[in-house]
Order: sequence, then C-alpha cells, then structure tokens
Amino acid sequence: MTAALADHAIEWMKSMQAGSREERVDLLFAYLNTHGQSSYDPSVTQLEHALQTAHLAHQESRQPHLVVSSLLHDIGHLMIDEHDEQRDFLDQDCAHEAVAARALSVFFPTQVVAPVQRHVSAKRLLCSLDETYYAGLSDASKRSFAVQGGELSRSEAMRLLALEGMDDAMTLRRWDDRAKVHGVEVPDLDAYRQVVLNHLL
Repeated sequence: MTAALADHAIEWMKSMQAGSREERVDLLFAYLNTHGQSSYDPSVTQLEHALQTAHLAHQESRQPHLVVSSLLHDIGHLMIDEHDEQRDFLDQDCAHEAVAARALSVFFPTQVVAPVQRHVSAKRLLCSLDETYYAGLSDASKRSFAVQGGELSRSEAMRLLALEGMDDAMTLRRWDDRAKVHGVEVPDLDAYRQVVLNHLL
C-alpha cells in the first residue's frame, strides 16, 4: 500500500515545481529541516539519519550521485508523516521508497532516484543472501523488514539482482543501516548544497 501524501508534502511539491534550481535547493533543505525532526529510529531524528547516511556516502564512495541519493533516501517517510510517534508506526508497509521516487523523479535524474526507489528491496535482498546482515539490523529495521515482505525466494532475489542500479541501492542500504548513531557529529545540510544543485534537472 502506498500512503497518501501529507498536505505539507503537496504544498512543498508545488513550491518546488515553481522554483528555480537554486530556489529548489533552499526549499528542499527547508523541508528536510522542518519535517526531519521526528524519529524513525529511537537513536536519531530522520534528519540526523539522512545526514549520517550522506556523510558515509561521501567518505566511502565519493560518487556524487550516491551522496545525493543517500541524503534523500528516506524523504518519503517525511512526505507521508511516517515516524515513531504514531501508534501504528511500522504496522504496515506504506511504501515510502515509492513515494520518494515518484516525487524525486520530477527533479533528479534516474541515477539519483533509482537507489532511493530500491533501497527497501535492497534490504530484503541482502537479508535473503546474507544471514549475518539481518543479525546486524536495528530493531526498527527488523520490524520494517517483516512488514515489507520479509525474505525473498531465490527467483525473486535473482530478479532483483539483475535490475539496473541495484548495486548502488545495496551500497546505499549498508550506509543506511550504519547511520543511526546517537550524538555523532557530521556536516550539516549546507555541506551538500552544491552537489544537490549539480544533480537537479
């Protein structure tokens, strides 16, 4: 099930579509700052998680498109108001990755959007191929893995492995899993202003 967009997400999309490329960066960062203060995992806010994931991408790959994908990979949670202060949080799969991919595809190329779209499938794929990977997930990630469909069959896993961009999605996924450290200091959003601007359509 794909959840409906929150009113603030609809208004944000309208503003983004009307803005210049430079204004879109400001609007995107303002949206992340305003709506990223809720928590997905008990240890970090959603904004802190995004910044930690982007920082790992910058440190370990230096592939600019993956830095942008990492920064924005969970914006779908914000757009449907999905966070751990809701009583039914993680009771069902709201397909936040599909919400994010649909929105971001208006403003970013496939190279940026595909890893965002596939980072949930990448978790299911990694869990299905590597038992030690599942053991290292946070409690919230284990819960979401279950509601997102759980372990894949071999044929499902092989089909996903063949998709274009799945390697990037699995790489992002491993940074995603590590980016939930309470209190760690990483660069703020302004550190990513130029790389985001460079990738806007």
